[in-house]
Amino acid sequence: MSQQDFRRIFLENILSFLWRQWSALGVLGEARSEDPWVIDPESLLIFTLEIGRYEPRLFDEVMDWLVVNGHWIDVQRLRGILRSRDKWSRRLMGAATSWLAKESSERKWKNVARFCSTGAKTINRKQAESFFLEKNGQPYPTLKEADPVFLSCGFFREPLNLRRLTREVPITSHLTIRFFLRALFGVGSRAECLLYLLTRDGGHPAEVAKAIGLSIRGTQDILIDLSRSGLVLTRIKGKRKIEYWLSQERWWEFLSKGSITEIRKPVWIDWIALFSALSCVWSALTEVSKQDLSDYMRSSKLRDAMELVSAEFSRSGLDIPTFPGENVMPKEYESAVEAFIVHVFGAK
Repeated sequence: MSQQDFRRIFLENILSFLWRQWSALGVLGEARSEDPWVIDPESLLIFTLEIGRYEPRLFDEVMDWLVVNGHWIDVQRLRGILRSRDKWSRRLMGAATSWLAKESSERKWKNVARFCSTGAKTINRKQAESFFLEKNGQPYPTLKEADPVFLSCGFFREPLNLRRLTREVPITSHLTIRFFLRALFGVGSRAECLLYLLTRDGGHPAEVAKAIGLSIRGTQDILIDLSRSGLVLTRIKGKRKIEYWLSQERWWEFLSKGSITEIRKPVWIDWIALFSALSCVWSALTEVSKQDLSDYMRSSKLRDAMELVSAEFSRSGLDIPTFPGENVMPKEYESAVEAFIVHVFGAK
């Protein structure tokens, strides 16, 4: 298999996965609910802005979703995740939120745009680059008319005109339980802490904070407040550290009487870490595609990036194909990785 073919297969399956996730949140498309995990809108958004450059329709539909459903986005958490990402991710988010600040009445987008521009270099029109890219990585043809907001952020793209076809988030399954909790307890760390405890056996404040993308101090304060209700409990576990937990049976019985139609316990996945790992894979594939490398060197770079993805899925407990080991030959390794990507992220 050629380097370009493997890169294309990865991109097509990741795009299929992103369409599936956003359709479940209300974007116009074929919504499905077979996926067993909880959707993380902040991590999903950051990763989509990166990969969405190769799928203009997906990018614009997500922008449409943000105008309709942007009130669901936790901007404090969004900024927290962006702090751990590179300048390129912040630049893409800055362009998107600058546009949203003008289109939407949500004042928070202006704050995110300001956060993303802090420390960034000013880019003039001559330095601007094509926002959208062909699947092979080549820039889209030069446009006669460019969107002024994106151009001010250093990107050429046609004026963004929304179709206004996005639905409100359907809070009807385990996929969207995060939105149900935000509706019930407010957008913020309280809902995030409860979601973590509902899908895990418990956790220390530092562990919970890292998983949900918020500060340790803020997470600890929320957990202490929740424990005062008597419905979130504490216990000593491991070198006298306090761990927080709750009775999942009682909580799920309560939540299932609301808008949730399924009692099946959703799977917690650390999407912050996983999407970061997938970004590393995509960067590696893009780098490899620009070089004439041997099968060994190509598979070596791919192994390093895919080990991060495999580690995150292994922790989730999902039934997924066994990831290829170190003794697999380079050509066989790429075939095994392709099967893994298609199974986990491809259309079902």
